[in-house]
Amino acid sequence: MNKFSKLLIAISVFLLLSFSLLFLTFSKGAELPFVNSSINLLVRPIQSFLSVPTRFFSDQQSSLSHLFATYEENKELKKSLLSVQDFANENASLKAENETLRKSLEMASSFPEKGYIAGSVLVRTPASWSEQVTIDVGQNMGISENALVVANGGLVGVVSSIEENSSVVKLFTNADDFTKLPVKISTNSKDIYGILAGFDLDSNSFIINQLNATDDIAVGSNVVTSDLAGATPANVQIGKVRSVKASSNNLNRELYVEPSASFSSIYSVLVVGQSDAQ
Repeated sequence: MNKFSKLLIAISVFLLLSFSLLFLTFSKGAELPFVNSSINLLVRPIQSFLSVPTRFFSDQQSSLSHLFATYEENKELKKSLLSVQDFANENASLKAENETLRKSLEMASSFPEKGYIAGSVLVRTPASWSEQVTIDVGQNMGISENALVVANGGLVGVVSSIEENSSVVKLFTNADDFTKLPVKISTNSKDIYGILAGFDLDSNSFIINQLNATDDIAVGSNVVTSDLAGATPANVQIGKVRSVKASSNNLNRELYVEPSASFSSIYSVLVVGQSDAQ
């Protein structure tokens, strides 16, 4: 008889004895206490052995339940966070727009002799961000070409084309197609006149040249438009002198002027004209 046959016989005997003991336990367990004790001694190790994986799987099920609950909670928190972020972005945008309107109103109240037509920006694309914006006022509001446009408290551009209900404003940050204007620089001694001739994108500065005097010009001197050319409204705020580029002849100096307006956040504008009183 080989080893496999012996093992098979031993297992069969063990199972037979086990079932017999179980039968005796259920049928006469109360009359045979020694049988109960024997069964308990036999079954207890098996129960202990089986309880380990049972507890393990139970613990894993609990962990998975907590994991799914945490996942769902994180999804809800992310939704709430996005809602809060959207609200914050909208609030920041409204604050910037209100600041633009406030500065425009301050400028309009400072020069009651001028006529202003208020408008809002309709289009400003990334491709032409520094070149132009489209506003929501046009021929129906009496807008004319080459009218000056201010925003954020300072000059930002000129009207380049007009439709019935909209206009295109060419910005002064459009260095490749710059509209020259006569300007006036206020100094301690007298007013000096020159030409707003370009915009330096590297320093974010207007460039003024063709000055009509050799007097010293201090950094911080105020620069506004001049009406020497006739058609340009006077005293529209442009900015402050940031630096003076010297030359052998002071008449050939160049002034770099820090704009009063912020070109990065233009939401509303005022198109400048002359009132009937003038």
